[in-house]
Amino acid sequence: MILRLILMAIGIAGIVIFFLPLGKKGIANAGNIVGLILSVFVLLFGTFSWLFSRNFKIVLCVIALLILLLLIIVNVKMSKAKNNIATNQDVVIVLGCTYKYGISEELKNRIKEAARYLDKHPNALCIACGKVGNGYYDTEAEYIAVGLAKYGIAKSRIITEMSSTNTMENFKYAAQIINEKNLSRSVAVVTNEFHQYRSGIYASRCRLNAAAINVRTTKMMYPTLFVREVFAIIKCWISK
Repeated sequence: MILRLILMAIGIAGIVIFFLPLGKKGIANAGNIVGLILSVFVLLFGTFSWLFSRNFKIVLCVIALLILLLLIIVNVKMSKAKNNIATNQDVVIVLGCTYKYGISEELKNRIKEAARYLDKHPNALCIACGKVGNGYYDTEAEYIAVGLAKYGIAKSRIITEMSSTNTMENFKYAAQIINEKNLSRSVAVVTNEFHQYRSGIYASRCRLNAAAINVRTTKMMYPTLFVREVFAIIKCWISK
């Protein structure tokens, strides 16, 4: 009985946590959709567990343990990547991040952290990445450039990369700019902490040596973005 109540509580909590980004900001992606489905399943399983056979419950426990093991492995790798802090890199890559409803808090925070680093390292250049626009501005790269200028970063220090539509392309086209301008291949990557691991993989594939400038993720968005990132990392591993 106690286990059933615990599962029901976990299910209800999960539904609330994963529904918040959808209800408050209209964000629907693989992270909160899968999170909602799993939460509903946990709630229903806790409520009607007596309907399932013992063998079915054993299979579910094995699957749950495998998922937990995967999450632990991913979390360890994420922690290692985000702790590889940028110190004196002369090239800063700001990754785009936006949603259909408007400017994301994540992108605003990335601009803020990039400006802080660039202010402390006056010789560093910045590559602002992202083609995606949504009616509020033309491209993520242009929005990043405007945002950095508002923090007092000279436009001459900002290079806009306006061709990429995803993280891999961010690094692909940023690497092309680095090659053309003969810049350092040791780069500081400005992105959310959970995103540094996958960013590092893509950077390595483009022959860049990445260090982290971490951006904190809003509490409401973290579960959704973390689950989504797990799927993206698995896809990244498979496509290696």
